Amino acid sequence: MFLYPDPKTLVIGGVKIGGQPGENPPVLIGTIFYEKHKILNGSGFDKKGAENLINKQVKMSDETKIPSVVNVFGTDADGFRKRIDFVAKHCTLPIMIDSPDYCVRIAGLKYAADVGLSKRIIYNSINLSVNKEEIEALKNSPVNSAIVLAYNPTDSSFEGKIKFLETDGAFGKGMLDIAKDAGIKNILVDTAMTPLYHGAGIALKSLVSCKSKFGYPTGCATHNAVVSWPWLTGRPAKNVVDISSNVMPVMLGADFVLYGPIEYASKVFDVVAFAEVALEEAMDGMTNIKGIEL
Repeated sequence: MFLYPDPKTLVIGGVKIGGQPGENPPVLIGTIFYEKHKILNGSGFDKKGAENLINKQVKMSDETKIPSVVNVFGTDADGFRKRIDFVAKHCTLPIMIDSPDYCVRIAGLKYAADVGLSKRIIYNSINLSVNKEEIEALKNSPVNSAIVLAYNPTDSSFEGKIKFLETDGAFGKGMLDIAKDAGIKNILVDTAMTPLYHGAGIALKSLVSCKSKFGYPTGCATHNAVVSWPWLTGRPAKNVVDISSNVMPVMLGADFVLYGPIEYASKVFDVVAFAEVALEEAMDGMTNIKGIEL
């Protein structure tokens, strides 16, 4: 166990993210309206079902004292706006806007500004595919919180992730500088979890190095490594592995974890709460001693 040299603590939508291990609980981020989500029906969604899922995450967050964020996924602009609006009206949590299409993400930015939600919004994400239109939209938006995804397919090594963030990102610049150029003040670094045997361990190792070097709140989505592991398909323990995998980044000092489908809230929060209490006990008395390894 160790302390970080100079970790930043951010406040986004009233939620603290960052700091030393054991100082602030890790933030758990559940995804709603993802592809093939059972609550989706055609171009709409089951409103009661969605409300129940949001309420369950809020309840688990309140009971365990583990803060949370709702990651809203969408693939078309009109539907995305409706989903953001629905989540905003049914909870007071920060909202992460997530889409594989930058145009949809930009539509989310504009909608959030129009309805006064910008302070609650986290943009997911600024990544290798970022373009000038997207940067300009971010620069002109009051949204100032975003994930920077440390995924570089040409070099997925530990060193590659650091260089990608620092110097070798898009447009010949480091991705952190690109985020700053886009007006992002609250930077969250996602170390880009990949499948097992293809860098999953590197993503975990990079949690420590990225947070140590840059100080920004850092996390990942271990769920991605579990669901992409073919060996687990059909095995009875797959769900157990998926839930418990979220402990791994927490014990390394991760500040946030994208835990996958929001349905998992009823189990993930209890597992992470146990790990967080253990971490707090391990770090007790160390919060004023920087750079000391145990």
